[in-house]
Amino acid sequence: MRPFKLIIALVLFCSCEKNFLQMPISNTTTVDSVFSTTVKAEGAIANAYYDCLSQGIPYTNFWNAMVQENLDGGMNYGWAWTISEGIVLNGLAAANTSEDMDGYSQNFVYIRQAWLVKENIDEVKDMSAADKATVKGEMLGLLAYRYEQMMIMYGGVPIIDHALLPTDSLTIGRAPLQRVLDSVVSWCDQAIPVLPSVWPTQWTGRLTKTAAMAIKAKALLYAARPLFNSATPYLDMGGNNNLICFGAADPTRWQTALTASEAEITEATGAGGLQVINTGNPLDDYGTATGVPSNPEVILAWKNIDNVLFDGGNWANLPMNAFYNDRVWEAQGNVLTTNMLENYYKADGTNQTWPSLGTVTAFTDYTTRMNQMEPRFQVTFQPWEQDSKANPGDVNWTNAATFGGQGFGCARVVKFYYKASGRAWFEFPIFRLASAYLSSAEAYNELGQSANALSRLNVIHERAGLPAVTTTNQDSLRTIIQREWQVEFYDEQYRLHDIKFWKLPNIGNGIIGGPIRTFAFNNGGSVTETGNKNYNDNVLYTAFWAPKQYLNPFPTSEINKGYLIQNPGY
Repeated sequence: MRPFKLIIALVLFCSCEKNFLQMPISNTTTVDSVFSTTVKAEGAIANAYYDCLSQGIPYTNFWNAMVQENLDGGMNYGWAWTISEGIVLNGLAAANTSEDMDGYSQNFVYIRQAWLVKENIDEVKDMSAADKATVKGEMLGLLAYRYEQMMIMYGGVPIIDHALLPTDSLTIGRAPLQRVLDSVVSWCDQAIPVLPSVWPTQWTGRLTKTAAMAIKAKALLYAARPLFNSATPYLDMGGNNNLICFGAADPTRWQTALTASEAEITEATGAGGLQVINTGNPLDDYGTATGVPSNPEVILAWKNIDNVLFDGGNWANLPMNAFYNDRVWEAQGNVLTTNMLENYYKADGTNQTWPSLGTVTAFTDYTTRMNQMEPRFQVTFQPWEQDSKANPGDVNWTNAATFGGQGFGCARVVKFYYKASGRAWFEFPIFRLASAYLSSAEAYNELGQSANALSRLNVIHERAGLPAVTTTNQDSLRTIIQREWQVEFYDEQYRLHDIKFWKLPNIGNGIIGGPIRTFAFNNGGSVTETGNKNYNDNVLYTAFWAPKQYLNPFPTSEINKGYLIQNPGY
């Protein structure tokens, strides 16, 4: 069998043509012809993976990639032409639902692809029954992932439980939130028994038991958090409240979430052969876990190899923010804000003290304090006038090589490129094992089991080179766990929705909304490539927040068709 990565590369090469799964069955390329042999079916399988796992990782809208960190206050939104500026300053709108970067309706194109594979794989003549069962499990896992992500963004959504036929209605209404959750869990439970714990090397990247468990655990974790797990919704929808709320604050949801995350850890660290990387070198360990392809902490990644160098003018190979400020006119955008900077610890585990708002301080102070930051910060960011500590001694990552000119911001984002040298591509880590440990820590704490919560939390906290957390106060520990999520998973598509589902009381005052601060340099001006004199913290803009934004709006174009109920406030 051919390596899975090569199959994906073939699909990418052909992506400019209309995919057969988007065509009528009567077209020249038919379902019958595609599922006639294993070799042909592999292309359809790879295509389902590529599209279903691409949620939030756009390969067509690359210039707006990772907009979530712009929206949650962790990163400056950049320039006016980016889609994030309008959302940050004016809020989400039904006419512009691009927070997930794919668009609402595109979800169902990909869902149909997965159903078509599942329903037709039995027609392949030269594939064993066991392999066909595995493929069906893979497709159910992909469906669960796509629906999990939609549930988190929209609440209840239309459920498509088969590949729609020409005779089927395309105006399917929203299902209650509970039914969507139950569908995700059911699909995962069907997939887990038939998926392997480990694939042969040439098939690395396909869904494993651990991956299906991770999808299930994430869905149940978000279901347990206060946004959905409440007697009343964030905004009233009358008789349709079940679309955005479970209708009761049920503490047993935390136990269900805990059971799922613990099962994931057991499978991952046992038969799955995975581990939270901890060799005692926290910078190397975190850098490897987040920036080295196919490392033993990654449960599932979106695989896309496009090895055009990042400075070659080909932006299509840059799906994240890491290189977005390497040119003079880009240097202002997509850089770390003070709001997020303050979540990181110093290397000794204490909080860093930054100059107060408006206080002009010598640039040597900036350098000193940046050098005191914890290893996860050093891997994730490249401070001004410093070489990347994630790529030491590499000419591609020196200050002079990467900073194209003036800009603002606390530091430049370089996550996912640990020891990358000239590698422009990377494999976005959809699930890392670290998330299961933090999920368990959060659930244990909400269930009042602080000792177990600390045990799981400290696996991640101490791997970062920080001293163990010891507090047993539930409220204090909750805050620490939430902070750990924000730091450990910066730019990995957790924070924006974590903040919403926790319903943090200060969400509109310096997180998603309110004053967004960043550093200015040289008496309030721009940072230069070398020779900066001073820096100060200042409010760059005021972001918008309204309770309606707890969930995304459905596109006006779909609402106008009369089959969908809009989320409240839009």
